[in-house]
Amino acid sequence: MLSLSGAYLFGLLILEMFPIIFSGHNHYAGLCVLAGFFIQIFMEFLTGGLEHGHIHPPAHNNQALTVALFVGLGLHALLDGLPFAGVGAISDHQHHNFYSGILLHKVVEGFTMYLLLDMMGHKAVRIWQILILFSLITPAGMVMVNKIPVLLEHIPLVLAFAGGSLLHVAITILFETENLHHHGIPIRKLIWIGLGLGMAVLIALV
Repeated sequence: MLSLSGAYLFGLLILEMFPIIFSGHNHYAGLCVLAGFFIQIFMEFLTGGLEHGHIHPPAHNNQALTVALFVGLGLHALLDGLPFAGVGAISDHQHHNFYSGILLHKVVEGFTMYLLLDMMGHKAVRIWQILILFSLITPAGMVMVNKIPVLLEHIPLVLAFAGGSLLHVAITILFETENLHHHGIPIRKLIWIGLGLGMAVLIALV
C-alpha cells in the first residue's frame, strides 16, 4: 500500500504538476523545486521519515519528541496544501487529481502517525486530538496560499516548492528497501509500484 501511494504520487507529479510548473519557462522554477526537495530532507530530522511510512519506536513517551514530530509533520502538511493554489491557475480536472494523490498520501501518513503515538504511550483521546489538529493543517495551507497576494502572484513558484517536497517523499518511498544488504526491488513492491503508476497514468489521461 505504501509503495502504491508513493508511485501514484510520483506519477501525478510527473504527469500533472511538473508540466504546469515548467510551462511558463520561469527561470526560478527549478531552484524552487530544489529548495522544496532539500527542505523536506531537513524536516525529516524532526519527523524521522514518518511522512513516507517510517516508524522508529521510541524507548518511552517523550514530550519533546512528540512536539518535534508534530512540528515537522505540520510543516510538511502545510506544503501539501500548496498545490491547490489559485482557482484559475489549475483546471478542475487537475485539482481533483491532486486531491486524490494528497488524500492517499495523508491516509498512509495519518495511520503511521497513529501507530507511532500509540507506541509512545499516548492515550487514545490524546492521539485523536493530535490527528484531528493535524488533519486541519493541509486545508489551512490551501486557504493560506489563496489569501496571501504575494503567493497568488507567483503560483508556478509555489507549486514548484511544494512539488520538490512531494518529489522527495515519493522517491524515498519508491527506492528505499527494507533489506539494507539487498539492492534489488522485491517483485511484490514492483507490482504495487506498477499499479500506482498505472492509476496515475489512467487518471491523467481521463
